[in-house]
Amino acid sequence: MKAFLKTTVCSVVLHVLYRALKVLVRKDSRIRHEFSSFKDGFTIRITLSTEGPSVVMRKEAGRLSWIKEAEGEDLELKFKSIDSAFLVFTGMMGISRAYAEHRITVKGDIADVMTLVRMIDIAEAYLFPRIMSKRVLRAVPSKERSSLSVYRMVLLGF
Repeated sequence: MKAFLKTTVCSVVLHVLYRALKVLVRKDSRIRHEFSSFKDGFTIRITLSTEGPSVVMRKEAGRLSWIKEAEGEDLELKFKSIDSAFLVFTGMMGISRAYAEHRITVKGDIADVMTLVRMIDIAEAYLFPRIMSKRVLRAVPSKERSSLSVYRMVLLGF
């Protein structure tokens, strides 16, 4: 039951993270700038352990879109366990620290990984309360929009 709950929480947060990145690619100049470094058709997979859920995203026509499956992703981040993913997705640990502690395996160019990590850090600043952001991020990025407006766009699909 405990593993099922962690998997469910991580899956929901992973989908919220995707939707936040999709919104912020359009609404935040820093994420838009980072995202522009990916070539059109660039594919990213984030997987929660070998048996866990995953999200596959692709840059298409300057936008981030969800795709069901992809072969030969350009970049893959795979959490080694659901426990590691749970720590990151619940704000108990930053993604940079998880990578430093070898809780994540990466396939792809390290420059692309760092670009994605910067994008996730900015998205976390919007999604997490400031007190949590201070704990998991080395430097909390400023916001170009209010978190409330980002949540509204994420939840309502604007």
